[in-house]
Order: sequence, then structure tokens, then C-alpha cells
Amino acid sequence: MEPIAKLDEIPSQGIIFDYKEGPFDEQGILLHTRSGVRAYKNECRHLPMRLDDREPAEVWDPHKRYLVCNSHGARYRPDDGLCVSGPCEGSHLRQLPVVVEDGVVFLETDKIGGFFDV
Repeated sequence: MEPIAKLDEIPSQGIIFDYKEGPFDEQGILLHTRSGVRAYKNECRHLPMRLDDREPAEVWDPHKRYLVCNSHGARYRPDDGLCVSGPCEGSHLRQLPVVVEDGVVFLETDKIGGFFDV
């Protein structure tokens, strides 16, 4: 397991973090949601591009209600990663396995793989 952040230090807009998936350097998004702490791979489900790949390098819509892909306009609910509009409507962001222990959020690196897709 790798620590990502202290639970009480996660800002309302979440944080972007780096992790390894096999030989690849990847990015994740860690959020506090109404459903608890969630982490998603920072990658649109339409095409494999980071949500914040283009300017403005932002993962939220202007109202901070949805995660949004700056390249394709896909909008995802933060609670469950469901795409509610855009070219990949109905698909989900890839959820990353996290646990909270003693106030610290950890990425369960031994569980990263395709079987965690929602």
C-alpha cells in the first residue's frame, strides 16, 4: 500500500496524485464525496486522455458539480464516476482501490488491475 494523503488534508476539489501501474506512470484523482473517499484514474473513458489534458487544466466543471474531460466534454459524477453526458455516457471512470487507516488514505497497489472497473 502507498499513502496518498491525510484524510483531513484533502481539499474540497480533491487532489491529483501519481502512481505506478506496472511499468506505467499514471495519475489518479482523490476526492471526498457524499459516499466517502473515492479515487479514480485520471483518464476519460471515451479516449485514453487525462481529464485535465487541455487548458484549462481543470478536472471540474465551472459549478464544481461534475468531473469533466477538457478534451471531450464528458461529465462524470464524483460519487460513483458515472458519465452523465458526453461521448461515453453510461460508462464509469475507473475506480482505484483505496483504504483509510489511522486518518491516512492509502492506494492498494497490490489490487490495481482491470478487475476494479465499475
